[in-house]
Amino acid sequence: MAGHTLLLLEDDEPLREYYSLSLQAHHYEVIQADNSKDILKLVERYQPALIITDLVMPDHDGLEGIFKLISEYKIPVIVISAYPEFIQLAKPVVATTYVKPLSADALVRAVENILNPRTHAQQNGK
Repeated sequence: MAGHTLLLLEDDEPLREYYSLSLQAHHYEVIQADNSKDILKLVERYQPALIITDLVMPDHDGLEGIFKLISEYKIPVIVISAYPEFIQLAKPVVATTYVKPLSADALVRAVENILNPRTHAQQNGK
């Protein structure tokens, strides 16, 4: 079931738009940010069901912010990064990780698996 609010943090504007449009096509509300400066304000304001974030952005230590969000807000996080070494550090605490490039279809499937695992499995004949 779509309709959830997602927070998407990605400094690459074309990639952020690509992911956002694909998620919106599946009826997710997507709050976009190109940095993590105001992430806590965004989380408090929109109360997203899930956060999708790049780890390496100009103004942010992705891991520190993610650990704080997970411990304080209990929000699942999907990490997408071009740097496998950072992904390994995040793996133990996040819902799932992906190395860029990641297709929008794969991202939508990952979101659906996390937010609606039973429904997604049934739709795929599992």
